[in-house]
Amino acid sequence: MRVIVIAAALLAGSAVAAGAAEGRFIHPADTDKDDRISKAEWVAHKLPEAEFAKADKNADGKIDGPEFVAWRTAHEASGHKH
Repeated sequence: MRVIVIAAALLAGSAVAAGAAEGRFIHPADTDKDDRISKAEWVAHKLPEAEFAKADKNADGKIDGPEFVAWRTAHEASGHKH
């Protein structure tokens, strides 16, 4: 019985870890892998510096996944590519 309980606990932990990994924001500019892009990372990745503030909707100094997707969608809709 103890083996089954341990196996179930290990499987549950794996499912939680997999679920967390699916929600990660992965972008090459995020060099410190904190799931957000700082202004320094943004500029180093050659993204337009003047666009950082537009992308940082909550003005916390970092671009998260939803902010980046919203910025990129708006940026490309205006005729820019990046």
